[in-house]
Amino acid sequence: MNDQWEPLNPDDDVVHFHQEAFENLPRTQIVFQLLKEIKKIWAEHCISSGSRVFGEGFECCVLIPGQQWRTGKIRVSLEFSPDETEIKQENSPLDDLRQQLKEGKN
Repeated sequence: MNDQWEPLNPDDDVVHFHQEAFENLPRTQIVFQLLKEIKKIWAEHCISSGSRVFGEGFECCVLIPGQQWRTGKIRVSLEFSPDETEIKQENSPLDDLRQQLKEGKN
């Protein structure tokens, strides 16, 4: 797995866990459904309001090594890190077949 994280689109992306990640929750869900369930779990077990944790965020200060303290807000979101960096292929293995089919029609 690499260290590159991509934010997930709550309305379009689907998550499937290879093993049970949350008790009594389906393994496959649209991200917005998963976030809704995580917010519900958070509200049941944590003092802080889930809407603030996942939405507007909490006021805080952050210290990053080599930098000064910075003020701002912090919130929770879902991100994905692919196992391997994706390699973009300029030529598909099917390009030759497509070309042959195209030539056969002419």
